[in-house]
Amino acid sequence: MVASLLLPLLSHAQLVRQANTTLNLPAELPVATGYTTANALGNLTFSNPICTAFPAGETNRLYVLERGTDGLNPDTTPYDMTGRIQVVNNLSGTPTQLTFMDLETYLESAPVNTPLAAQASTENGMLSFVFHPNYNQNGYFYIYFSITISGQLHQRLARFQATDPDSNPNTANYNSATTANPATMQPLLTIYDEAINHNGGDLAFGADGYLYLSLGDEGGGGDFYNNARFINKDFWGQMIRIDVDNKPENLAPNPHSQPGPLSSAVHAGTYKVPADNPFIGATTWHGINFAATTVRTEIYATGFRNPWRFTIDAPTGRIFLGDVGQQDWEEVDIVVKGGDYGWSWREGKHAFSQSATVPPRFPDNSAGNTNVPPVAFSPIEPIYEYVSDNAAGGIIYGASVCGGMVYRGNQLTELQGKYIFGDLFGGGGIIAALTETSPGLWAAQALATRPQVVDFGIDPRNGEPLLCSLNGTIFRLQRSGTTGTAPPSTLSATGAFSNLTSLTPNAGIVAYDPNVNFWSDYAIKSRWFSIPNMVNTMTFSSSGNWSFPSGTVWIKHFDIETTRGVPATRRKLETRFLVKTATDVYGLSYKWRADQTNADLVAESGLTESISGSSPVQTWRYPSRGECVTCHTQVGGHALSFNTPQLNRSRDYGAGAQNQIQALSDAGYFSSPVTGTHGLPAFAAATDTAQSLEWRVRSYLAVNCIQCHQPGGAAQGLWDARSTTKTDVANLIHGLLVNNAGDSDNRFVVPGDALHSMLLRRQQGNGVQRMPPLGTLERDLVNEQLVSDWIASLASRQNLTQWLSAQVPAVGAAGDDPDGDGRSNELEYLTGTNPNAASSGWTYGAMQSSGGVAQFQFTHPANRAAIIEVSSDLSTWHTWNVPGNQPAYPAVNTPRTVTAPLSSPERFFRVRFEEL
Repeated sequence: MVASLLLPLLSHAQLVRQANTTLNLPAELPVATGYTTANALGNLTFSNPICTAFPAGETNRLYVLERGTDGLNPDTTPYDMTGRIQVVNNLSGTPTQLTFMDLETYLESAPVNTPLAAQASTENGMLSFVFHPNYNQNGYFYIYFSITISGQLHQRLARFQATDPDSNPNTANYNSATTANPATMQPLLTIYDEAINHNGGDLAFGADGYLYLSLGDEGGGGDFYNNARFINKDFWGQMIRIDVDNKPENLAPNPHSQPGPLSSAVHAGTYKVPADNPFIGATTWHGINFAATTVRTEIYATGFRNPWRFTIDAPTGRIFLGDVGQQDWEEVDIVVKGGDYGWSWREGKHAFSQSATVPPRFPDNSAGNTNVPPVAFSPIEPIYEYVSDNAAGGIIYGASVCGGMVYRGNQLTELQGKYIFGDLFGGGGIIAALTETSPGLWAAQALATRPQVVDFGIDPRNGEPLLCSLNGTIFRLQRSGTTGTAPPSTLSATGAFSNLTSLTPNAGIVAYDPNVNFWSDYAIKSRWFSIPNMVNTMTFSSSGNWSFPSGTVWIKHFDIETTRGVPATRRKLETRFLVKTATDVYGLSYKWRADQTNADLVAESGLTESISGSSPVQTWRYPSRGECVTCHTQVGGHALSFNTPQLNRSRDYGAGAQNQIQALSDAGYFSSPVTGTHGLPAFAAATDTAQSLEWRVRSYLAVNCIQCHQPGGAAQGLWDARSTTKTDVANLIHGLLVNNAGDSDNRFVVPGDALHSMLLRRQQGNGVQRMPPLGTLERDLVNEQLVSDWIASLASRQNLTQWLSAQVPAVGAAGDDPDGDGRSNELEYLTGTNPNAASSGWTYGAMQSSGGVAQFQFTHPANRAAIIEVSSDLSTWHTWNVPGNQPAYPAVNTPRTVTAPLSSPERFFRVRFEEL
């Protein structure tokens, strides 16, 4: 028999709701009164710093690309000066800088009459660089820079390699390299450039492992060279995406020709085009027909004027880009694959005012290149635009937008998830933030001013923005002041507990337990919640998120066994609070003192340290307040694990076990009484072997991943962690990946193939970032084994379509009944019976009714829910709300007996079967 967690409803409530008058937590955290900037790297300065970067895994070094300055007189030398890459060491202490690579000296040391030279005038120079995702093993990094060849300006994308500090070729460790040799330059693209401006361009690797480059329209004003409207011309006015690893499944680029000393911009064999790039095979664009072989298949998105800076937000995969306007409108875009952003028919959301100049800038001909957009023109509007001056009273104004970054730092919690960007000229260099107030709607906020900011990088120490200013300084953003009530500095001052030794909560603070624990690095957890007054209530949902009033507080306490597995070494480690505000939540962490007498508020930026005396040695992360809101998302319900399938279990409130949800309802915590609690779902723990592997895995995924991995969630993955989404439509089995980690055979889960199942690899951190990305530094071996066992079991799993195809003889469609037993093929599939044998059909074992009590006996099929429904008229059915009739998914076919009183209208019964 499947044991139920629920017991019959008692006639009196065991949990009594009480008011809480002791909690001393502010309704909101203090808010900034303004922001300012300060030197992020001590007293270090640079020569025209144009951007910063660091390789994956680096936390204590930063690389600064110096654009260079106009050097020797071009009349007397064939080249101008270019820049260098400087490496800043010891970020955690007193930073120092050294030259990592000197491209300037390398080019200047060439013979005077060399046809190759660097160019750093006007909008040229070293413009961007990025490290290969596998830099630590291969030493590759990429620079986009300006160069003259035989006196003609070009823009070049080239690969360079660091000097391996390890003499052993089998143990490369390029992250510790101190120099790079510019002679390792391997050009990928060298693009003929007719003007001196609108070159773009920014570089970034996506989670897909591909390299993205943004390119301007070649310059001259008004799309002078007529580039941005076409996908079958050159590279200008585009964002391109290429495969620098030359993966076998990808394609060679189409032929390309250009004037000048290089007949093609493409350096053959140096890269491939991703097979899923959007314009592969295209034969028409903007009403113009052409051969597919003429398309620049490298293009990922089109229609840009000068996309100087963009960022790929790692948690969401969204590409934010600032496109510099002509004269009226600056714009911020979210770039999508195959998107057309409108230039040069549009500037921002508006018709470009110079498109209809007389004589026309562009020829009005039958090929579709007209000054009136063709019918096929369907541009994507920017998420935000602003004018070039403040005459209109806008929040943001300026004449040269500088695309920025999505804030994911840990020192300015109120900016978490906002897009931070700037304008080179507006208001002395405006720094601003965009907030997505609802899907697709964005609001602007001016933060600070800082002249000549040309890049927004990320600090490898803490995720804070780094602002590159051409005046030579790398700045950070900081608050200029705050207003509001600061949180209590100690745990005792929060008013949560009447006794810190025993952690006895004050009145009105209620303990609760979930069915499945979120993995927390071997910690032992206790939990409480409070709605302090007696008026506010929660809103219940049987399958979705609950909603909570402002002022609701959740408390989670963490103990740790300093010697793992030895209960006598257990001690208090951390206590966390989550507070519901009017619009969101905020979190606080308190670190327990060594003497266990009290706990102190952890700084806003969080803290990572080794647990004193731990064996094995263990590092613990006290989360930043930004990390708290990163996980406790709106789409995840804010209070993770405070929902129906997690709380649907029994707890003893002092007078015997009672269902938690029923107890909360009886005590008046919900806006309306909860009914039918016996038929509510309940998650299954990994160790509950009575439940099926699939249900235990689905429970694990819902608890640990739902805050990001579901429709509307922040994660860029394509799968759905919600347990209410059927397995076969949740993109789990053979689910496609945003990042296949370099192997096209990888999927989210591959039945019977752990090596190519990215879910397990993400759990293990096997060559990829380990998940969940926050709140854990230790592997969850129990759930890794659970997932591994499930993957192995999937080799024999069949969905309905596969099962129908496998039947011999053929059985027809899902609704057919080939054996005439009155049970459809779909029902036979759900119950595990033979559709070609009438004698094998599922039936109940016995049904008895005596003295107003009914008893049902039947076999519950493995990995299926079997729910008894009742009706008084054979038309309207509902779940029979009796003990033992809870949805469950047993590991094997299981005999069940359900016994309960009958109410007078309940005359007809049936069993409904469901698959996961």
